[in-house]
Amino acid sequence: MVFPLKNLLLLALMVASAALAAAIRPTASLADERPTIDLAAMVPGAFGGWREQFNVAVQIVDPEQQATIEEIYTQTLTRNYVHSDGYRVMLSIAYGKNQSDNLQLHKPEVCYPAQGFKLEKVERVPLNLLDQSIATTRLETHLGQRFEPVTYWTVVGDHITTTGIDKKLTEMRYGLRGRVPDGMLVRVSSIDRDSSRAHRIQAEFAAAMVAAIAPENRARFAGVSPTSGARATTAP
Repeated sequence: MVFPLKNLLLLALMVASAALAAAIRPTASLADERPTIDLAAMVPGAFGGWREQFNVAVQIVDPEQQATIEEIYTQTLTRNYVHSDGYRVMLSIAYGKNQSDNLQLHKPEVCYPAQGFKLEKVERVPLNLLDQSIATTRLETHLGQRFEPVTYWTVVGDHITTTGIDKKLTEMRYGLRGRVPDGMLVRVSSIDRDSSRAHRIQAEFAAAMVAAIAPENRARFAGVSPTSGARATTAP
């Protein structure tokens, strides 16, 4: 049987594409080339007027069911903090060593509704951390009488990502260098009917927290340079 030249060329292109994809498939873990993440040790329990509050009955929303958490995330950290003025925030950080296609960070606008919350508003806003602006997402959610505004951001490798396309392009850039990037999702929330106040205080909390993290670790938590200014300001 004689195949038309067009079909042979198409077959050759398909084989070449498959070979190229295999050749550039990342094989090394970026996380293995960097200091090991220890969320509990890297995030201080007290900073800028905030201190960790223990034995608190407030439930922090899980990213997913426990079995899924253990499959997707290498480490998670959940804490309650209280300010010297009495205001409380909830911090949740999820770290995944392998940001491959089947192991992806689960965003709050997905996991909150999955646990019964109504998602009222989603907006992208800049947040100023150590004189650098990063992209964050703000949510307004509620479950019955529990009103919980949320601020979060995601980091892939050392880069803040917002949309799924942005995240995928960042992963591809690492992949072209033969690396599978790690990823982190940082979420701050509070139980407050006044969403404007909640988001303002969450911004202040985030700025104080990132300033308190060791400079060499800040890029992995918030995509900011280790040489950023020591003074953080809040988002407008």
